[in-house]
Amino acid sequence: MTDPAPTAIPVAWLRPLPANYEIPLWRWIVLPATTIMLRRNGGVWMNGTLTLSADTLHYKQTQLTKAARQPPAQWTIPLAGIDAIHLEKRLASERLEIQHADQVVKLMAVRAHAFVEQLRSAVSATRDAAGPV
Repeated sequence: MTDPAPTAIPVAWLRPLPANYEIPLWRWIVLPATTIMLRRNGGVWMNGTLTLSADTLHYKQTQLTKAARQPPAQWTIPLAGIDAIHLEKRLASERLEIQHADQVVKLMAVRAHAFVEQLRSAVSATRDAAGPV
């Protein structure tokens, strides 16, 4: 049996701020609008691609320039580790929340319903294949 081809959608990941991070005063003065959004969201939105494969969900940040100083952020969640998937309609987008290992990953996407259905089916199939515990 062959594995299905990976499916991918563009998303923005809400990269949370460190627990002890305090927004500096200069930022409130120089960039008040973005600072309000930073505080309200509790993190920074990072554009990237969310890819669904046979056994994992993988995020990789879009690298804006070739000469970037830091490698793009990326993470992988095994489908067997996903506890819950929530999709909420927003004004101009959808908020996708994936709960795993007592953590919640927040993503913003557009027209993600088909992808989320594939993700839910893949998670369900992974649980069924694992059998009873």
